[in-house]
Order: sequence, then C-alpha cells, then structure tokens
Amino acid sequence: MMSVERCIPFSGHEVRSPASLGFSALRALFITLLLTLGADAAAQDLEEAVTYGARDSMQYDLANKRVMMFGAATVKYGAVELTADRIVLDMLNEEVMAHGTRDSTGAVQGLPHFVQEGRTIEADSIRYNFRTKAGFIREVRTTEQQLHALAHTSKLHSNKEVHSLGGMLTTCDRPRPHYHFAVSRMMVIPDDKIIAGPALMKFGRIPTPIAVPFGLFPNHKGGSAGLLIPTWGNSTALGYFLLNGGYYLPLGDSFDESLTGDIYSRGSWTLRSQTRYRNRYHYSGDLKLEYRSLRTSIPEYPDFRDERSFFIRWNHLMDPKASLTDRFNATVNLGSSRNFTNNFSSSTADFLTNTFTSNVSWNHLWSGKPYSLTVAMRHSQNTLTRSFNLTLPSVGFNVQRVYPTLWFGSDRTARPLWYDRIGVTWNTAFDNQLNTSEDRMSFANLPQLLREMRNGIRNTSAVNTSIKTRFFTINPQLNLTNRTYFDYLKKRTVYGVDTVVVETDTLPGVRTMVDMSASAAFTSKLYGMYTFLGDGKLRAIRHVITPSATLTYIPGNDTRIQGQYGVNGAAASYSPYEQSIYGAPSPSESGLVGLGLIQSVEAKVRSKEVDADGDFVLKKMKLLDYFGITSNYDLLKDSIRWSPVGIAARTQLLNKVDLNVTSAWDPYATDSLGRNIERSTRQLDGSLAHLTNATLALGFELKSKRYGQAAGGDNTSMARSDDQVVGEADPSKGADIDFNLPWMLRLNYSYSVARNWKERKYTETQTQSIFGNGDITVLKYWKLGVSSGYDLEAGEWTPTSLNLYWDLHCWEFNLNVIPLGARQSFSFRINVKASVLRDLKYELRKPYGRSDDLLY
Repeated sequence: MMSVERCIPFSGHEVRSPASLGFSALRALFITLLLTLGADAAAQDLEEAVTYGARDSMQYDLANKRVMMFGAATVKYGAVELTADRIVLDMLNEEVMAHGTRDSTGAVQGLPHFVQEGRTIEADSIRYNFRTKAGFIREVRTTEQQLHALAHTSKLHSNKEVHSLGGMLTTCDRPRPHYHFAVSRMMVIPDDKIIAGPALMKFGRIPTPIAVPFGLFPNHKGGSAGLLIPTWGNSTALGYFLLNGGYYLPLGDSFDESLTGDIYSRGSWTLRSQTRYRNRYHYSGDLKLEYRSLRTSIPEYPDFRDERSFFIRWNHLMDPKASLTDRFNATVNLGSSRNFTNNFSSSTADFLTNTFTSNVSWNHLWSGKPYSLTVAMRHSQNTLTRSFNLTLPSVGFNVQRVYPTLWFGSDRTARPLWYDRIGVTWNTAFDNQLNTSEDRMSFANLPQLLREMRNGIRNTSAVNTSIKTRFFTINPQLNLTNRTYFDYLKKRTVYGVDTVVVETDTLPGVRTMVDMSASAAFTSKLYGMYTFLGDGKLRAIRHVITPSATLTYIPGNDTRIQGQYGVNGAAASYSPYEQSIYGAPSPSESGLVGLGLIQSVEAKVRSKEVDADGDFVLKKMKLLDYFGITSNYDLLKDSIRWSPVGIAARTQLLNKVDLNVTSAWDPYATDSLGRNIERSTRQLDGSLAHLTNATLALGFELKSKRYGQAAGGDNTSMARSDDQVVGEADPSKGADIDFNLPWMLRLNYSYSVARNWKERKYTETQTQSIFGNGDITVLKYWKLGVSSGYDLEAGEWTPTSLNLYWDLHCWEFNLNVIPLGARQSFSFRINVKASVLRDLKYELRKPYGRSDDLLY
C-alpha cells in the first residue's frame, strides 16, 4: 500500500515537491511533470491549484490526461473537497468524477462526500467541473438546516443551487425515513428556501391523502417569518374556537416576535404579543402582552357579560459578566385577576395561582466602596380578594459593615483589640406605596390614587460587635431607627344633636420620630460523644446542644393621642402615624429575655465501602437534624410576661423521608372570650400549655437507577430533579422527557391544626392533604405521568393530570387528561419535532363534564 498526494497547476502554477519516497516518488514526479506540461497546453485558467491523493494507489492515463485514484481518494480545489472510494481526475476537461464501490458482501462503501464552503452533499456518484463550478449528481443526499433532501438526479449550479428531479423531503435523519414528502422536482437554494413541486406525504412506503400542489420550505439559519397554525376545539359555553393562531416574525439575530390570538364562534377573542430578545454576554428576556374579551351568554339575555382583561409578563435578566457595578433585572406579572379563568390557553399553574408579584430593580455598586444604591418597583395582587399593592419607587442606600477604628489609623497587622471589632451598618429607604383594590385601578381614577399614596423615609443604623470567650460568644448590638413622614392623621370629634361623629383628615406636614433598641445575644455549644465498642455497624453517636439567650431593651416612644375618639365619643386613643408606610414606634417599654435550646444528634456508621487499607469506610448519618425550643419573657410587663413556646423539629428518616414539625404552645389560660388571663393552664385544667397551632410535613422521593448507572447510585429523597412529568398537553410547557430514568415517585403529606381556646374548651380547624406526582417508562419510548392530590378533610381530589408521551423519533405524541375539578378536559397532539415543520401537527383541546360552568 502506498499513499501519494499530488498538486497539479492547470495554468502554470509552481509544482510542489513531494516527500522523498525513493525511486517510486521520482517516477511519480516524472509522470506528474509530463501530465502538467500536457495540461498546460489545453487547460483553461483556474484560480487555485488542484490537490489530490489516494490511500491505495493511483493510475495515470497520459494519452487522455487522466488520473484514477483508488481507496479513500481525495481531491481539493479551493473551498471544494471531494472524497470517495473511486475518483477520476480529468485534467483535459478540468473535471472530476467520483463514485463508491461494492465490497465482498455487495454493500456499497466509500460513497462520494462533497463539501463546499461548509455545505455537505452525499451521493452515489458526482461529476464536477472546476471551471464552471457546476456538477451532475445521482442519488443526492443533503441537509439544509433541519430538512433532509434526497433526490434521484440533480444538477449543481455555479451559484450553489441544486435542481433535482424526483426525490423526497423529510426531517427524519434515518437512512430510511419514517415519513417523507415525495416530490416530482425541487430546487434547493442554500440559506434561503427549498422549493418543491407537487408533493405527497408518505409514512414509509404508505401514501396518505395529504398532498400539496407545491411546497415552500424556509431555509434561513436565523429562522423565517411565517404563519402559526392554530389549535381547534369546541366548548359548550364559548362555542367552536381556534387557539394560538397568528404570525411569527424574526427581527434579526437578537429579536423575534410572535403575534397570536384566539377566536370563538360566540364572540370571545384574545390578542397576544410575545417578544423575545437576547444579547450575548449582556442581557436576555421576553415580553408577553395579552388582551382578552370574554363574552358569556347571548347579548339579548339579562345574564350577558362582556369582560375585558389584560395581562403583562416581562422577564429581563442581565448577564453577570456585563457589568461589575450595575445590575438591572425585572420580573413582572401584572394584570386582571380573572384573566386565566375561562381561558383555554392558560396553564394549570396560572389558573391555581392566587397571588401575582412583580419586581423591577436597578442596583449600583461603587467599586472599592462599602455602599450601594438600589432603585426598584414592586407590585403584588391577590386574585381572590382583588387587593392591589404598588410601590413606586422604592429607593435604598445601604452601607455595609464598616469598622470605625480603621478610620483613625488602627494597625491592621497588630492583634485586634475588642474595640477593633465594632462595626457600623446603615440603611436609608424611601418608599412610595399605594394599597387599593383592583377595581379602582384606572386612568380616570389616577388623581385620587395619587392622593392616596403613602410615602416616607426610614433611616436604620446598627452598631454591633462580637466577643468570644472560652465558653460563650457574645454579640451586643445597638439599633437606631428614624422615621420621617410627609403627612399625618388628625382626628376630631363632632357632636350633633343626637349623634357623635369622629372625622379623620390627612394633613400635610413633615413629622419625624426616633426609636431605639439594645440587645445582647449569648450562645454556646455543648458536645457529647458516645462510642460503641466492637465491630457493629453503629460506631458512635454525637449529641450537640446549642443554648442561647438574648436580652433586648426597647425604651418605647408613645405617639398616641388620648381623647373622645371611640364609638359614640367613647374614650380612645390613636396614633397620627398608624396608617403611615413604616408604622409607628412601639408605644410601650419592654425588656425581653429570649431563650432558646437547639439540639442535633448524629451517628457514625460503617458503610459497605472499603478504603485502600482494607478498612470499612465510616459515614455520618443524621438522626435528628434539628430540635429547638424558643420563648420570650418580658421583664417590664405587669402580667402575661411569657410568650407562646415554639417547638420545632426536622430530620430525615432512613435517608429517605423528610420530616418537619412546628408547633406553638400557650402557657396562659383564656377567658370566655378567648383572651389570655393571668392564670396558667396548669391551674385551669392541669396541662402544662395549650396547643394553639401545629404543622406536620412528610415527604419522600423514590426513583430507579438510571440506565447504565452502577449500583450504589444516589437515590436520596426529596432531591429536586429535572426529570419531571410533562404538565401540559404542549410539550414545550413541560419539562424534557428523560427516558434514562425508568420510574420516579414523589409523595408529600401535610397536616395543620389551629385551636381557638375559650377556658377549657376550644374550636379546632384542621387541614390535611396528600400530593404526589411521578412517571414511569411503559415501553421503550412511552412515558406515562400522573400528578394529583387528595384533601382528606374536604374529601375532594385536588387538580389531577394524566399525561402520556410517546417519542416517535422525528414525531412526538402527547395526550393530557384532567379528569377531575373545574378544568376537566382533555387535549391531544401529534406533531413533527423539527421546528422548521412545527406547524405539521394535529391538535385538539376539548372540555367535558360541567362545561357550562367551566373555569378553565
């Protein structure tokens, strides 16, 4: 075997010197020179040299000025590279011919592989002319973006277009595609479009009734504009409908726009706009706008309604690499409370969400300085109470902890003294806030809403330090708070003939008040260790106790005004700042003693692993992750000095089940009205304390080993996994399907109780529910998922969803059924995976059950 490579200059270019291969190389060089001299006499002018070579051998036909190459032959000319098992180089006509060969089994190998400026063409045979840059190809196979084009006979033109007779178009990359469009002729224009004549859709060799007179397939790298095919269905309440139909428009490499809408036969409609943008290493985000008109009943009927709603969603994320000093991020979810009811395009998560929030913030850091500035807008609304809260703007200036002794030239290299640890922090906040209801939000009501806005300035500073001794850590702290308001409340009592009216006015004026608090926290740690002798699995247990005590003194600042401000002129008091944005200072003096005791228990157990010395590896296992008891005692109160005792615990049982318990216990008895009295529960009924509220949460996750995973893989519970059940009929709204995980199950149980005590009796409110989700790979490419829950107190199922996903290689099938609840419906979809043919689909959504009162 000998591999040789030659460079033939058709128009008098200098010949490259081949590697020294002895006599064979000299002979090859002599033949090459003869071919070159002969080629120069008849060849046309080419822009670049032609380089060729073969793995096995080459034969030279001097009479016809041809070179025949055998075995992994290669010919290069500029940006054109041709490889095949057999290549014939015709220097007289300035063209090359390539084809494959059959091996001993009859299989074809070494088929031509043609590459031109990054574009690849595979075929059974190729004939290409260097001068005209045109070619003739049989059984061509090429890929344009996500489309695979196969043609029987094709011609490659100098402008890189390929015109073909007979063939197919498909997005399936199999040698025998699962489906294709059989076409009589087609034209491939690189990075532009593919134009086809009459086309018939086939599954394998089976034809379907789907046929088109011509086809136009976009072939742009950045996407192309086009129609978005809607989903159809029928609702008893709203009529026949078309959902999410519209137009897609790319706006360059960084932006795109989707304009879609819904239309119902009974007059309802929706318009949507979604703009996505991305600037690499700077920012990315998307903006969604929706406006909707929902018409129920018939205009002539008295129950007819035409509800208008809107919703705005904006997510903007700034890349951390874009700036070291500035950050701008935005998350906006704002709109009408009923926007996601009776809406077939809403997701289950939106339908069940009761609270929507927004936060738009800009943060600036001064390089090398300990302070920063934040400007933000915040919003929250409740869809049940229809409350609407807006803060615009919110400005904060923060000074991180600084050490004043450094300002006076303290020696940093020396051992720090106690006063060197004294640190100071400062925070200044200005907020302008509006608390109102959703039905009052309108441009016509804007002047009144501006008058109702509350604002103020709050300055908060803290001086603290940390003192460590052998047994204790002491953290003293002094807090100062200054509140400044620009208006205040003024009440006056107006006496009539038979009535007493208390009038309340909001008056302008700058009012400032200062309050302070001082505290000291003492903490320590106690360790206990018990070691087990022998070779048992349990080797040691460690018990850690963390006691803490906090002393807090609040002098109080009483701003209340006494007078006849109660009902019918009764004696009462009020604070001019009780409705102000930061509230009023604490009116009474208090001296709190906070007590806490936290415990944890760990075990050291022998595992099955062995180290390099042959000894068993010891691992830690938490038996009790946290157990804490906390309470407060007010030294300056004249009665009821103890606050309720809080008891909480959390642990992980058998490294599988997460357990979390919280509770509150009141040591004081109550009267017949439910008010605490200066009498202990032990004196009342003999109990140490009354349980006022408690919660219990249990949760675990079980999942199989991944295919190919070695034994001993991580199966820890409650670990957040990306292998979630698809939650919607549209796969793009759910998580990616992972067929490497055969099955997964996640279960959570929650229980809460609240007791309202009146003397020895109480009324109790309980909630108890179970929620779970999971999926299982039924067949190799079938995934069945379920998400559901059950309210044990109400005896009702919570939103339940069943989903079946089938991966059909180049197609995908999704069936989603919601069998219970207000969103009782099913949806079905089968579609091509490739985005270039994403509108080649069949999709149906339909409610069932109580469709006349559908809250979808």
